[in-house]
Amino acid sequence: MIIIESNTEQTKVKVLSVFSLGEIAVEYDMSTLPQPENIPGKTYEMFYDKETQKIFYEYTDIPKTPLELLQEETKALKLAIAESAEAQQQDKIENQLAIAELAEVVATKEVL
Repeated sequence: MIIIESNTEQTKVKVLSVFSLGEIAVEYDMSTLPQPENIPGKTYEMFYDKETQKIFYEYTDIPKTPLELLQEETKALKLAIAESAEAQQQDKIENQLAIAELAEVVATKEVL
């Protein structure tokens, strides 16, 4: 594999092309070439460190599409609605208990 540098002042060089021809800028043993990880939602770029003479990958987030953003928003809204409905149900139960307690107190006073 041949790595062609675009900036000779940096120690980290982004690998733009990989090929095998006669004259080389940097020689690298392909048998030790690391494989990139498959991380959902991320993309990778290959780099070469001139000091350590190692190849490595840097991972960046893949921007979400408008559809993915809408799907996330819809999911968040559905969760908020479900939580609100649950809170309303809890309030209803608490109100019914309070009414029952009040009715019991009123009924007890009428008996006396």
